[in-house]
Amino acid sequence: MTADISAGTTVRLQPLTYVDEGDSVMVGRPDTGSYGVFPAEGADLLRSLENGSTLESGAQRWHEVTGEILDVDDFLGILTDLGFIVEENGVRVERVQVRWQRLARALFSPFAWLVYAAVIGIGLTTMVFDPSVRPNYGNIFFTSQLAIITVVLALAQFPLLLVHEAFHALAARRLNLPSTLGIGRRFYYLVAETRIDSLYSVPRAERYLPFLAGALVDAVGVGAFTALSAAGQHWGAPAWLSGLALALAFSGVMRIAWECLFYLETDFYFAISTVSGCTDLHAAARHRVRSWIRRALRRPAKPADGDWSDHDLRAARWYAPLMVGGYGLSAGLLVVVGIPTAVQFWTTALHRLDGSQPQTFWGVADTLFFVALSLTELGLLGYVTIRDLRRRRARTSLQTERNAS
Repeated sequence: MTADISAGTTVRLQPLTYVDEGDSVMVGRPDTGSYGVFPAEGADLLRSLENGSTLESGAQRWHEVTGEILDVDDFLGILTDLGFIVEENGVRVERVQVRWQRLARALFSPFAWLVYAAVIGIGLTTMVFDPSVRPNYGNIFFTSQLAIITVVLALAQFPLLLVHEAFHALAARRLNLPSTLGIGRRFYYLVAETRIDSLYSVPRAERYLPFLAGALVDAVGVGAFTALSAAGQHWGAPAWLSGLALALAFSGVMRIAWECLFYLETDFYFAISTVSGCTDLHAAARHRVRSWIRRALRRPAKPADGDWSDHDLRAARWYAPLMVGGYGLSAGLLVVVGIPTAVQFWTTALHRLDGSQPQTFWGVADTLFFVALSLTELGLLGYVTIRDLRRRRARTSLQTERNAS
């Protein structure tokens, strides 16, 4: 404890949440998504300061409980970096009720769960008794017009992705936790993202549904579109309409499969990480996978480049095979779905342009439009990739400057 703490000195703190994490406590601000892991004694000290205790009494209590002298300057510096302290002449930000809580509670009510289970069950039963509606990459080709397939599926995917992300957000908002939506990139995939850093403000048991809500609504969509396609075929609906429903069902299956690509830190990864109680399971598992590769190549072991806990390293033993399995699944999807779909698209396009098939104005226009859309998608992927690289370099430069100063 520094000797110059004047009697009666207090610290104004922003509203904080405290979640027991076993041997430690997660303390944070849901409004900013800033969190820190404190020992139980440190969390008790913060609670006392938040309740109006002086720094002097808090430091004395710390000494009585731990037998150590509190470095007040270092402690206040940590709180300042985390944004826990109300700045001089600043305003204490009170927590407010987030919007859409009533809708969120309705969507995850017992009645809603019964509806979801029924729709998924009907879809699975339909697949069992009607092989024509089972998932297959050929379901994508509900019409011979390439541009129509590309445009319609892209337009249809947008609301479906929004619903997927909205379910993540609403599952959190029912707990009065703020959330934001954005667009990012995982490997060579463009993805919509829901940021819910405030999940650390609730116990682990309440974090699983926000992580898995997207996959839930995807499964419901697969069941619904599969049943609609089968019903359309049975009742004589236009073939393209039943085919479109089947194409949307297949896209839902692919979104669920994508969640199993653990190396991309998908929703399923975060659920597993929460179950394991790890702080950085992904990085610890990557280190273990690299160690396996170096051992297989008979290269010397490389020291760990991260400060992982023993718990993280133990959990990485069983999670690393799942990560490797994710790479295998990704390769399998590429072989079974990605390559055959691309081959069929581009083979059809080339045959239309080289004269192998009868050329018509609309056929050529359809093909050129498809090519333009494909190049635009690649350009968007390139833009997001470059944007992420620039942001990463900017963060690295800022961190280097901070370390230098």
